[in-house]
Parts: sequence; structure tokens; C-alpha cells
Amino acid sequence: MGQKKKSEIICRCNNVSRATIEQAITDGAKTLNEIFDTTTAGVGPCGGSCRRKLAPLLEHYLKTGQFPEKIQEDLSGKSNVKGEGEKKD
Repeated sequence: MGQKKKSEIICRCNNVSRATIEQAITDGAKTLNEIFDTTTAGVGPCGGSCRRKLAPLLEHYLKTGQFPEKIQEDLSGKSNVKGEGEKKD
């Protein structure tokens, strides 16, 4: 079961797996922009539709130090994680 989760493709435009994104986060990416720069996820021709999964994944990790078993996709269109173009104080 864990292997399937890790091979899940989060960014279809750039073929970026969940494992690659999780590795970038554990290597120090603490904002969405750092994930975008490190992995190319979130910056594809679709306009970044995978950001709805990236933000909750990062937010959960920053709060708990662990990755969620299942990503709860953010359908609100807004992110609480810094680094998505706007500074949030």
C-alpha cells in the first residue's frame, strides 16, 4: 500500500510523483514556491491544478512532521501556506 502512495503522480503536466514532492519537503522546502522550484510541480501548462493537493500536503507536514496517508484536496481555491504568490502575515 505504501509503495502505491509514493508512486502517485501529483503533477500530471510535469509527471512529478508524490515521493519526489515529499523528498523535496523533507530536504527543506517549506513553501509552495520552494516545492515548485525544486520539483517543477505546480508550474505546468494547466496553470497548477495540482496545487490543490500540494498545499494540504505541505501544510500537514509543517504542522505534524509527518505526511498524511491520504491528501485532502483543497477545493476552496485558497491556500493557508505561505509562498503561493502572496505574503500572508
